Amino acid sequence: MAENDLVRLRPRDVAKVWGSALGQLIDLWRAAMMALMELGSGEQPIPSGQFNRFKVPSANGRMPRLIARDVVGEAFHQRLDGRAVVFTQVGSGSGSVTVECSIDEAFQPIQGDTYCGQVVSEDGTVVATVRLDAGS
Repeated sequence: MAENDLVRLRPRDVAKVWGSALGQLIDLWRAAMMALMELGSGEQPIPSGQFNRFKVPSANGRMPRLIARDVVGEAFHQRLDGRAVVFTQVGSGSGSVTVECSIDEAFQPIQGDTYCGQVVSEDGTVVATVRLDAGS
């Protein structure tokens, strides 16, 4: 570029170039920060009160009908259909059954995340808060 070519640049054009460059730097910074946050979130301890195994009162010696609701991914905030959560009876005691829950990844396309939600009984009583790992 010759010296005279620099004089012919309009301020509007220069501002447009610098504005898009600044926007790209901001996008790059955001992507780097999200990557760093995701990097550290891989193996977080399960907060107290959130399990994938819990006890509920038995219904005539059998596992009662349970429903998962408000199941949302922690990192990507993807909502999971409650029908994708599978409940399995793994033990029984006097008047209660031990239930383990997991996610049926074939039911719905799932993004790798840790999903938290509530488990309710037939009458709508919250019986547990669960935290399930899926898609990893």
